Amino acid sequence: MKILVALVDDNPQLLQSTTQILECFEEISLIFTAQNGEETLEKLKTQTPDIILMDIEMPVMDGIATTKAVRALYPNIKIVMLTVFAQDNKIFEAILAGANGYLMKDEKPRRIMEAIEDALDGGAPMSSMIAAKALNLIKSPFNKSSEIKVVPPKDFDLTRREIEILEHLSNGLEYREIAEKLFISPATTRKHIENTYLKLQVHSKMEAVQVGIKNHWFSLLF
Repeated sequence: MKILVALVDDNPQLLQSTTQILECFEEISLIFTAQNGEETLEKLKTQTPDIILMDIEMPVMDGIATTKAVRALYPNIKIVMLTVFAQDNKIFEAILAGANGYLMKDEKPRRIMEAIEDALDGGAPMSSMIAAKALNLIKSPFNKSSEIKVVPPKDFDLTRREIEILEHLSNGLEYREIAEKLFISPATTRKHIENTYLKLQVHSKMEAVQVGIKNHWFSLLF
């Protein structure tokens, strides 16, 4: 079955160019495009994509507000922000709104396809620059406090391999890159991450990494 994708962008040129990129992949079926949040919500009443690629700055109803609305009404739809904005506040707002990923619009076509697949598999795809900024946002409050109670990985029953993979995630690596580094398959990597989510009782890469950073599990914090 094809992946059903919706594309939301108020810039006609970027909307057209991204549409052309998506149409290059046989795995994808672009079921609708929209130019703002209100139009998106209206089209979602009759068409349900697996994933939405969402711009941030749009008239009428912007991408952050639209993401919040889609999350509330259609919790199973994945949302990846696809934007030219890399400001810390936009990243933070997108994560809080419930975005599953955050990509820059200048990403290569294959990277966009991989991000779609990653998000649908439960991952949180991000451009490398965005990942670095997002992790800094998470780290900063913990690095300022010395009174946080540290919980060791064994209290969560995490294995050495699960911690190793989690640390690679904290450095912004994707599943495929982690698999190559550890000489295991992407499927095995994904399974380890799923087990980690279950043990930590979290639902995303960002939440899992935040637990690791908070408790000083990673060598980069020592």
